[in-house]
Amino acid sequence: MERINLYIDSKNRNIDEKINSLKINLPSGYITCKNDDYFVLNVNSFHTVATWYNCNSSNNRGKLISKTVFGSVYQTLNFELPIGNPNVLQIDKSVSFSLLGFAKVSYDSIKNKFIFYRDEMLDVVHHRIYLSPVTCGQFLGFNNNVEVEITSYGVMSDNKVNVISLKAINIKVSGDIDLVNGTLDNFSSSGFTHNNIIFNYVIDTKFYNCLGYNNSDTSNNYVLSHNNLGQINTFTLDILDQDLKHIEDMEDYILHLQFIKTKKQTPDMILFKLLEYVKDIFLMIGNFLYPSKTNEIMQSAMYTMPQKYFSKYKNPI
Repeated sequence: MERINLYIDSKNRNIDEKINSLKINLPSGYITCKNDDYFVLNVNSFHTVATWYNCNSSNNRGKLISKTVFGSVYQTLNFELPIGNPNVLQIDKSVSFSLLGFAKVSYDSIKNKFIFYRDEMLDVVHHRIYLSPVTCGQFLGFNNNVEVEITSYGVMSDNKVNVISLKAINIKVSGDIDLVNGTLDNFSSSGFTHNNIIFNYVIDTKFYNCLGYNNSDTSNNYVLSHNNLGQINTFTLDILDQDLKHIEDMEDYILHLQFIKTKKQTPDMILFKLLEYVKDIFLMIGNFLYPSKTNEIMQSAMYTMPQKYFSKYKNPI
């Protein structure tokens, strides 16, 4: 059983490469296996710094639509939330400023929702006004691309306000690496689909703290299939969020992958192991039924050094 350790530092990438989609080019023939071998992949560690923004250019846009008495669009006001990690009070202040003269905003801290009121001074030309979050729905408590009429009586958010957009990190591989019956997910659809995700980690650290993972018990083993050449030369690492969208403002990371080359279990090998098990069982029965000085020494050694005598029964992975 051969182990090959691969340490990847994302900062040492090509200028035209994005950190969230990194192409790994290995020396030809460095990771190879024969037809009677297979690879097992472990993610041993992953470390980065939590510097990403929950509110960014992909989820901060909204608009206010004014319609006439006939239902035609009279005016569209586009607005954007500030990029960064705003709290609910900062969002309240930003939206109130953007909608000044059209609508007023208040925050219900008990329900964790916003309430939008039509400005009483708004002229009658703006017969009806509608709030339409384009991509910022989670920050306002509404679904995206849904028009919500704002009245003088006030309209409360349908959903709770959520200022945390990035909840988990997924690492997906493609190229010469393909998982055999690896993983299924419904992260981006209602149905479960096959993917090549080798790492899923819930973000449980504060902003600007180190996010670290160490696989101390090598519990995330993945069996890999290889190309016709039996080599892994090129593969791509995609850093994705919980919805399988690329994390745009990802900080540099260090990833430790371990490839374990293992022999396939042929029928002959399985029968040979069974024979070894049976021989050892008879040996232990013989030690019990016909004790002798020699057998006592062997039995004592088995108890004191079990790793020496029983290591062959361990799972090779």
